[in-house]
Amino acid sequence: MAGYAGVDPNSMSLAQSKTWDAALQQRVQQRGLATRAATAKFKTITIDVRVHVITRNNGTGGATPKMVLDQIKVLNRAYAGKTASGSAFTPFRFVLKSYDVTPNTNWYNWSDSDDKPAKKALHRGGYDDLNMYVTGLSDGLLGYAYYPQDQVGFRDGVVLLNESLPGGSAAPYNEGDTATHEIGHWLGLAHTFENGCSKPGDFVADTPYQADGDNIFYCDESLNTCQQPGKDPVHNFMSYGDDPCLDQFTEGQSLRMLLSWLAYRDPAV
Repeated sequence: MAGYAGVDPNSMSLAQSKTWDAALQQRVQQRGLATRAATAKFKTITIDVRVHVITRNNGTGGATPKMVLDQIKVLNRAYAGKTASGSAFTPFRFVLKSYDVTPNTNWYNWSDSDDKPAKKALHRGGYDDLNMYVTGLSDGLLGYAYYPQDQVGFRDGVVLLNESLPGGSAAPYNEGDTATHEIGHWLGLAHTFENGCSKPGDFVADTPYQADGDNIFYCDESLNTCQQPGKDPVHNFMSYGDDPCLDQFTEGQSLRMLLSWLAYRDPAV
């Protein structure tokens, strides 16, 4: 999520997005996962969260334990469909499995070159564990994630700006929904404005098409930037509005996350 001035690493070209979706659909078909999803959507899928807080060498700058615990609460409300009357239920629930603090000024000022060494040292668990790296992020980003299809081993996970957690200073992006957005990517969702007004959009049938312009940053319910039916999904967690604006997933997004989980992350598959 770009948020400030950074270029979002989760942006894809049309060719990349089609390849990404084709790989998921092939795996879903080969393993008969649509049938499994029909029953799994009514069950709780608990995701163990491994939080890695990175501070400066002198111990300053890190997110507090309260901010981390409040972040878990935000995630559970969002993914339970409790943030808005029109938000869909998803089966995912999050539990803090481990928490560690690492003083390292270089990693605190996180840039692309820190992704590999920091994660190699700190990553815990398997592909079904959510590793969350909370840092100072120096590239103008609020956060980024790896899609499940990337199969990147220990580099899998979500990186978050510390001040985007609940109670941080990155207002109006400080209520915890940067994590909600990035975990959506981690579970296989694209941005609602993926491919703009061009097919196939974000590969989810019940999210209206949304142009990929400055409009994505505005919480204007009157926006209708594409000719296809439906106004812009400005309240969707996978758009770029600020935290007070974002409060919804759709049924289609819930299903896509579930299929992605079963295809790539479920240890039972």
